[in-house]
Order: sequence, then C-alpha cells, then structure tokens
Amino acid sequence: MVNEVSISSGFERNRRRAMLRLLLLVLIIVLLNVVLSRVFFRLDLTQEKRYSLSTPTKELLEEQSDIVFVTIYLAGDLTPNMQQLQTSTVEMLKQFKAYGHDNIQWEIQNPFDITDEVNLGKFIQELEDRGVYSIPFGSADKEQTSRSFLFPYANVNYKGKDLSLLLLDQVQPLSPLYDPTSAISLLEYKFSKSIRLLSETKRPDIAFIEGQNELDTLEVQDIAISLSELYNMYRIDLPNSDYIDTLYDVVVIAKPRSAFSEEDKYKLDQYLMYGGRILWLIDPVIAEFDSLRSTGEFTSVDYPLDIMDQLIQYGARVNNNIIQDKQCSHIKVPYGNTFQDRPWLYNPVITGFNKQHPISANIDAVEAKFVSSIDTTAVPGIRKTILLTTSANSRFLMSPARINYNIVQSQYMPTDEQFNKPNLPVAVLLEGEFPSAFSTRKPTAKAMERRRLGNGPYAERSIPTKQIVVSDGDMIRNYVDADGKIYPLGANNIERYIFGNKDFLMNCIEYLTDNTGLMETRAKEVKLRPIDKEQVEANRTQWQLINIGAPVLLIYLFSGIYNYIRNRKYA
Repeated sequence: MVNEVSISSGFERNRRRAMLRLLLLVLIIVLLNVVLSRVFFRLDLTQEKRYSLSTPTKELLEEQSDIVFVTIYLAGDLTPNMQQLQTSTVEMLKQFKAYGHDNIQWEIQNPFDITDEVNLGKFIQELEDRGVYSIPFGSADKEQTSRSFLFPYANVNYKGKDLSLLLLDQVQPLSPLYDPTSAISLLEYKFSKSIRLLSETKRPDIAFIEGQNELDTLEVQDIAISLSELYNMYRIDLPNSDYIDTLYDVVVIAKPRSAFSEEDKYKLDQYLMYGGRILWLIDPVIAEFDSLRSTGEFTSVDYPLDIMDQLIQYGARVNNNIIQDKQCSHIKVPYGNTFQDRPWLYNPVITGFNKQHPISANIDAVEAKFVSSIDTTAVPGIRKTILLTTSANSRFLMSPARINYNIVQSQYMPTDEQFNKPNLPVAVLLEGEFPSAFSTRKPTAKAMERRRLGNGPYAERSIPTKQIVVSDGDMIRNYVDADGKIYPLGANNIERYIFGNKDFLMNCIEYLTDNTGLMETRAKEVKLRPIDKEQVEANRTQWQLINIGAPVLLIYLFSGIYNYIRNRKYA
C-alpha cells in the first residue's frame, strides 16, 4: 500500500514538473516573439550574401515618403530560367519591403491575359510608349522549334512618375538556355537606381567637349539620347571658354583629333583640380578602316594631340601602338562570287572585365576598333583600377605600323606564338587627389591665372575626384550611314549582335556622377546552383530509395531511442 502511494506521489510530482517546464517553454517563446517583433534584423547565411541589401540601398528605401509601386510584366507560362528570374525579382522586392515597409508594393501582370486582340494591341502599344517591349523567346525541342514573346520588364511608379527597367542583362533574343545569373545579380542595382532617379529633384549635368575635332553630334547621338533620359546634356566649345564650370558633373572628351592648346590643357587641369570628373576616350594613332578601301593598306601615324604628358602626370599613359587580338569581330571579304566572314584582328572583342568593380561587372562583350594599350604610371595617392583588358591571345604593333587588308588570309595571319602580350589594359579608372599637370610649370600656370583662365586661383592639387581613360575613341561612336541614319552604339551588322559598348560607357558616367554608393551594387554576384541533370539521371534509383527509405529508418530510430530512455527512467 505504501509503495502504491509512493509511486502515485512520484508520478504526480513528475507530471507537475513536466507541466511547469511546458509552461516555462511557452512563456519563453511568447517573450521572445514580443521582443523580436520590436527589433528588426535579418540573418543572411548565403556565401555571397544573396539576401542582404547594401547600406546605400537601405538608406534610400528608408528615405522614401510615398509609395513605390512596381508592376512586373514577366509572367505567364514561363520556362524554368525565366521563372527563376521572376521569383528572384519578387524576392528582391520583398527585401526592399523589409526596409521600405508599406511604401514598397508590387504586382505581377501578364499582358497576354487580355484575350481581346484589339485591346491587347492597344495595351502593347501603351507599354511600348513607356519603354516596355516584347522580346522573342525561342523554344526548341527534339521535334519542333517554336517562337513566342515575353515582356521581361518591370515598371516603377513613384509620385506619378514612371520608369521602366529591363530585368534581363541583355536585349538579344532569348532561348531556354539563357542563364539568368547576371540578370539576378543586377536586380538590386536596377531597382535602387530606378527609385533614386524617380525621387531625386536635380539631375546631374554632362558636357561633351568640342574644339579639338572630336566626334560630332551625329556620331555620338545614340549614347547622347540614352544619357539625356538621366542627365542634363550640354556641349562646351573649349577654345572659346575661359573655364569649365564644376557645375558640370562630368565632361566627356570623345576622340579628339587635333592638338590641345596650352590654354585648353590648363582649363581641363583646373577643372579637375576643383573637383571635376573627366571621361577620356583617346585614340593616339590615326587608323581608320576606310583608309583600306582604295589601296588595301595604309601606315598608321600618331595624332598630334599634345595631351599625353598631362595624362601621364595623372597616372595613365596611352601608348602609341595598335593592338591585334585573336578574339575579335569579323569583316566581309570577297570570295569568288560571294563574301566570306573573316576575323579582323584590329577589332578586339573585349571580355577581360574587372568583375569586382561596378563599372565593368555584369556587362556584355565590348567591341573596340584600332585600340591601343594603356600603362599606369606611379603617382602618389592615386588609386588605379584596370577596367578592361584584351584576351590572353593579343599583341601590339608600335606606330608607325603597316596595316594591310591581307591579314585576313590565313597565310598572313600571325602565328599563335606571336600573340605574346596577353591581357593588355584598354580602360583605366583613376581616383584620388591629383597633382596639377602644371605643377612643374608654375610660371605658365600663373600666367594663365592672370589671364583669368581656369576656375579660380591656380590649384596645385585637386580635391578628391576621379577620371576614366579609355584608349579607343571609337568605343563611343555609333555608325552613321550615307543617308544619315543612326545605328545603335555597339551594333555590328556582320556579327548580328549589339555589343555592350553603351552599357560600359553609361556605367562609366554613372560611376563618375555617383555620390551615394548605389553604383557599388552592380558588382554584386549571385551564384545559382542548379541541379546537375546528368547526375540526377545516372543516380535516379539510388535517390528514390533514399527518399523513400530514409524517413522510415529515422522514425524507427527515434522511436527506439524514445522507448529506451522511457524504460530506463521508469524501470
């Protein structure tokens, strides 16, 4: 009897202890929820910090005073890669909402949900008016090939203003093999940039320099149109100006072909000293494809620019040479009664990108023409970043160089061993406090100052600023035919491809004007880890057995452990 009472009281004590533990656990969980609901934080365990936003993006979202509404037009019956892009877009907007709260809203809208053809046509026209276009999407299988259209765009609306953005990283026709990795990496940058552009009250000012026989307005019209959507555009007649106002955030020098006077060099120098920013696109050598049309060859000579000494003092030297690269675009060559595509070594296709820098990360190949190499020079306090390089199979010819059309023929092609100058720099970013190019010629600088040239009293060292040197003036040049028709910058009719020239140069100007740090998000890298289909097919039976048998084994294992512990406790 005593044993029965003792067992009963022991059981009662254990039951009360269990109840107290349960209540204590519930209380701790409730308290944790209350505390955590008042404290916002996100934990990102991915290696590349895929679900983390940059500090400038967070600050931008927290500053918004009105609703940012995003309409995603990438919808419908999507292939896995397009579905992945749509899902990643929604995930990015969810991250934006975590910091922008109710000011970030979105919806997914499929234009093809409109069944009436007349109304669908009107809606598609409205989308095109807003910069949203359909892109061909090829779908191929073993039996047939079909082609449909997608709208891989999103529209951002803020305070009655709209801005459309392409969700892809290219505008070329798509296929089921399209890899969305780069496009996903750029989502934070594209959406944060759109919100910044819609919310800012003053646009930056960009000026093209004139006076040294630079490219004319038609030859830079394509990029000028794109720039005018984001910036206020101007042209400055440098010889007839006393100075370059630092109200111009960036000045662009696009392929000068005549000498800079001492006065013009001083104006550029002092603009830089007072905080101005410059994009240089310099051809040191006269070499044009049109020169081959009459005789089939020409000898290159140097442009008399008289500006290289100034660039050297800033940290870069554009060499008087011409690069040949086996990774190049093609030209049409007569072959019997037709034409044949042959590689033209003087038009390198640049894919040597600095993937760690926002200017050159996640861009398409860039086409150059008669490009030269760049060396960096030792200048204290100047940080130098190589943005673009040639391929591993390149070399250069020192000017004067004999350029002959026959190089397209295999018997005149250089051997592999001759391509012994790999990864030649062709675009360099310089940042820091620059020394004046007139620091060793102060009497000349003081004479310019007395003539009231420059931005004010002669400055011997700049405030922190930056400039970019590109050794190809044609990189910014769009083709203009005999009828005056403008072709897209980077378009190559022979390759049937639009190279990434415009994207690269737009990035250059955006980086030079960016004071917020948002541009850094362009270098964000997202790694997709797709399932290896070959491995899945080869080990299908093994994984099926594991998926079926493992849960059953785990249940038996845990039930065995539970019964063992229970029997020991109450034995």
